[in-house]
Amino acid sequence: DKDEFVKAVGDLPDEKMSKPIKCQLHFFCKRPKTHYKTGKKSNELKETAPKYNTNNKDLDNMVKFVLDALNDKLYVDDSQIIEITCSKLYSEGDGYIYAKFEEIKE
Repeated sequence: DKDEFVKAVGDLPDEKMSKPIKCQLHFFCKRPKTHYKTGKKSNELKETAPKYNTNNKDLDNMVKFVLDALNDKLYVDDSQIIEITCSKLYSEGDGYIYAKFEEIKE
C-alpha cells in the first residue's frame, strides 16, 4: 500500500522538489530459505543459489510503485523525473529499498 510505504519512508522535506530530478532506486530483496543450506550451515548459501534476482516481481512495477507513492509528496509530479538508475538484487539479510532523489540544479 502506497500510504504505508510513505509512512515507512519517514520525514519528507516540507518543500516539494520542483526542478528536474534524477533518482536511484535499488531494491534489495530477502533471499528465500530454499537458497540456503540446512542444519549447522543454514546461514550459508547453496552452490546452486542464483546470483541474480529474477523472481516474479517486475523491476519496472517496483519502480512505478515507489514513484507513484512519492508523487505530490516528495516532488510536485513524477513527470519531473528525467533519469532513473535502478536494480533488483538480493540482500544479505532483510529486504530494503535504497532510494536517492536529486534535483538537477540548472
